[in-house]
Amino acid sequence: MTIPLSPLGVRAVTINLKYGTKEKLDALKPYFADEARRARTFSTADTSGLNLRETAARKSIWAAEKEQRRRDGQLTDSIRALVMGAAFQEVTARGWTLRDWSQIPHQSRGPWPGAPRGSWEETLTVDLPADLVAIVHAGCWNASKDAIGKLRDWRERHPKARPRRPSRPGCSAEELAEHDGYAAKVLTTGKIWRNAVKRGLAYASPHLPPQLR
Repeated sequence: MTIPLSPLGVRAVTINLKYGTKEKLDALKPYFADEARRARTFSTADTSGLNLRETAARKSIWAAEKEQRRRDGQLTDSIRALVMGAAFQEVTARGWTLRDWSQIPHQSRGPWPGAPRGSWEETLTVDLPADLVAIVHAGCWNASKDAIGKLRDWRERHPKARPRRPSRPGCSAEELAEHDGYAAKVLTTGKIWRNAVKRGLAYASPHLPPQLR
């Protein structure tokens, strides 16, 4: 499915990753360079014989075409392109691109109860299309809103509980299990972005050194 380009610009997204992920991404630089060279062979990239006005118009068209190819997963010439194409595949597979997300409520803004906390070994920041970022946020909220509401009700019933301290949670084992059951149903945007990185690496794995596959 082709998802048309959006005029909404880009948003910087920081993705928490497990150790070793960035090494794999860095190892794909030769593959990205090959993809960039392949892109330069496309007919739209050719400006030979054009005057300045025509060259400017052709470059603009070519820039838009390259971005569309990245979104469609047809051009992987950078880490950004890898994450972008894989993320669009992720949200398309979930059916999120077919939904109207224009009525997402204000309370969908984070942080959400139940979202996991903790330290990650690595982070990656990429500029992604703003419409993609909005789809991921809206899709995660829609998938999680019932569980988030139940977690807020749970906290209201147990104001002194500390469920993130399993050794001293301040509530019974049954109450803690109830909390954890709701928390497990919260789908965070971070998980979607990590899934996208994982999906992109799986697609590009033939281009990784054998020891990193």
